[in-house]
Amino acid sequence: MTNNKEQIIAGTCLLLSVSKADDIIENEEIQIIKEIITDYFSIENIIAEDILNESMKLLNKSTDIYEFGRILNNNFTYQDKIDFIRCTFEVAFIDKKMHYLEEHTIKKISSILNVEHDDLINSKKEIKQFLNLK
Repeated sequence: MTNNKEQIIAGTCLLLSVSKADDIIENEEIQIIKEIITDYFSIENIIAEDILNESMKLLNKSTDIYEFGRILNNNFTYQDKIDFIRCTFEVAFIDKKMHYLEEHTIKKISSILNVEHDDLINSKKEIKQFLNLK
């Protein structure tokens, strides 16, 4: 998937908001977000670094994640949105357990992206299975 910078930054901000939900951004969360945006948006590692830094500053200044979700909502297909929700679960589960605030943030993102509840639940199950979690 190729996207413009605005979409990549919006997506990165949403992924960072999941990792930031419990007020602790772990190094492994930053690493997985970098891997996700590199893969999902088909960008190079060096660009991913810059995007991550820019997104972190933007997220810290923002008052709500709705603005980021709206950008993706206007540009993603429904399948893109489901794939992106899987990515949010990957961030939440990277430390093998999901904090309830991370789950709340993912539900909020899912709602902004108009992802059906069944697709949200299935995405969570698929990522847990993919990461060999119970």
